[in-house]
Amino acid sequence: MPTKTMTVRLPEGVLAVDRAADLPRAGWDALTGPYDAFLTCRWLDVVEATAGVPMTYLWIERDGRPVAGLATATATTSVPWALGRPDVVLRNSADAELPGAASLLASLDGDPSQVLMPALVAGGRHVGSTRVLCSADATRADVESLVVAAETLARDAGLASVCFLYLDERDAVLTRTLTDRGYASYTTGRYSTLELPADGGFDAYLAALPRKRRVSIASERRRIRESDLRVRLQSLSETDLGRCAALESGLLAKYGIDIRPDQVLPQIRQVRDVFGDDAFAMVAEAEGEVRGFGLILRHGDHWYARQTGYDYAYQERTGLALYFEVLYYRLVEEAAMAGIRTLHYGLGSERAKRSRGCVATEQRCHLLRL
Repeated sequence: MPTKTMTVRLPEGVLAVDRAADLPRAGWDALTGPYDAFLTCRWLDVVEATAGVPMTYLWIERDGRPVAGLATATATTSVPWALGRPDVVLRNSADAELPGAASLLASLDGDPSQVLMPALVAGGRHVGSTRVLCSADATRADVESLVVAAETLARDAGLASVCFLYLDERDAVLTRTLTDRGYASYTTGRYSTLELPADGGFDAYLAALPRKRRVSIASERRRIRESDLRVRLQSLSETDLGRCAALESGLLAKYGIDIRPDQVLPQIRQVRDVFGDDAFAMVAEAEGEVRGFGLILRHGDHWYARQTGYDYAYQERTGLALYFEVLYYRLVEEAAMAGIRTLHYGLGSERAKRSRGCVATEQRCHLLRL
């Protein structure tokens, strides 16, 4: 197995490579669970091709197979993926008055972009459930060795910090390890998922919601049926990806994230090429144009709503509930027919997600200044 050429000495037993292609891919993927679609080798391939930054993958083996693994990426102030930067995430969390963020921001002796950047982003370059992958045979010592290795890489590269931006509250072992090593922490958001009923499809999903919500959903869907909007699931090969990129860019702009359509489009195309039939789109069309979309990834019996975007001018003109029809009602119908049990909706808009049946867990950033 090729390992990274470096002058720095990693902890004994830790292996490292710069490309996901050089990982023991079957063994690495065997470490992933249902919440780890963005730590699978095929997603790491997508990130490598589109992130434009150095990546390093660390792992520990026993009896010839991986028992723990950690994906890392170097983030600078020039990367467009703002929600993968500790300086931006800290500011956003403080502005949102999330627990612990304002006090940590105040404790910095300068601008967070100067104090925290560049940074080693550990646990995956994605939003929600960043972690160390572990098998049942992994120990806390294995977890700590990988954390130490990440810190060593960061110091050797002259980086300013190491962070796990979105560690789930249920990950007790890694949380204890980082706390013991002096990492500061604060809340970065809450990760929402929707558990679908085992039987009964959309009707069973709807029946579990409060009566007032059921009435409003019936009204929203009736207006959709009476309009010329058509919503269907389709492959990415038959989807207008350029239009989708423009819609997503518009959505991100609403949240102060400046990513142009020509920066979004390569990743959507890469997802199409790497994931094949395990990536598809829920598309809303009217008047010969895509008015909304959701890009969905399949990982086992879980579906992930990865990217989305909407024609806000059309939505304002018609008053149609595009977001909920695309990413909830039609998606739930299709998921139930496909035998999918869990839908992932990630961070943000928790009230809207909870009103449609989602539950959420807290995500925390654990940050070490070097």
